Amino acid sequence: MNKATIKVLIAMLLWGSLGVFVKNISLDSVEIAFFRGIIGSVFLGIVLFVRMQNNKKLEENNKLEDENKKPGKKGIIILIISGMAIGLNWVFLFNSYNYITVANATIVYYLAPVIVIFVSPIFLKEKLTLKKVLSVICSMIGLVLIVRTGQSSSNINLTQGIINAFLAACLYASVIILNKFIKNVDDYTKTFIQLFMASMVLLPWVIYRNNIIFDSPKSIILIAILGIAHTGIAYCLYFSAMKELKAQSIAILGYLDPVSSVVFSIFLLKEPFFVYQLIGGVIILASAIIAEKNPKPKTIENGEINL
Repeated sequence: MNKATIKVLIAMLLWGSLGVFVKNISLDSVEIAFFRGIIGSVFLGIVLFVRMQNNKKLEENNKLEDENKKPGKKGIIILIISGMAIGLNWVFLFNSYNYITVANATIVYYLAPVIVIFVSPIFLKEKLTLKKVLSVICSMIGLVLIVRTGQSSSNINLTQGIINAFLAACLYASVIILNKFIKNVDDYTKTFIQLFMASMVLLPWVIYRNNIIFDSPKSIILIAILGIAHTGIAYCLYFSAMKELKAQSIAILGYLDPVSSVVFSIFLLKEPFFVYQLIGGVIILASAIIAEKNPKPKTIENGEINL
């Protein structure tokens, strides 16, 4: 196993363990999402600064070439909007953990690629093939199986959890689509801006709520880990590895994220997981894999990373 593969595996396991950390932080979803964005953007900002210093000579030599590779006003606006969508996406995803298991929330969240398939003829002018239609139908069947499971939580909680996770998936899908219109921005810079905007869109909400209360040092430590490890380090590992791996390898490794999330939910959080949920989850993930046959490279530009 080469270094690039190990880097991607670590990144996916970090993203897969996200729910375990969020569930143990004594803040509401808005505050958790805000701190994740601000800490992650600071970390990536430092990485960007170091990279810029190391590449200063190269940048000076290619200054003229780089001037023709700017995103433009439209690209900047889209970049800002996509960052705001990421912040709201986190809020809904983290909030869904309060009502349903991390495993269920993650599986519903991974409807995002299927939602992209469904709306791509409208926004991306892509053809809706029979394979894609079947993927959408299968994923809906999987969702129905999850919803009808005999989970111990009340119907109200189940509905609230599914709605929050589905809204998060819709926002994730919107980021995937928006990122396809952003050109001439490197992965690190793009993610830095998006993480910063994610925290900025939540800042007024956080100030208005005035609800930042850490009841133990554990929560502070977990928030720091969430921002540094699950956001900054995970993205850096992913970006540094993806140019060394084939697109198909990255696509396959990418599904370690939801699978590990389900495993962590069952074995670390001791959350219940039933047969119908298992079948529904397998159908949803299988439909997403089928839809991604002969995939493009999983880069930020294509929006194919965990948010």
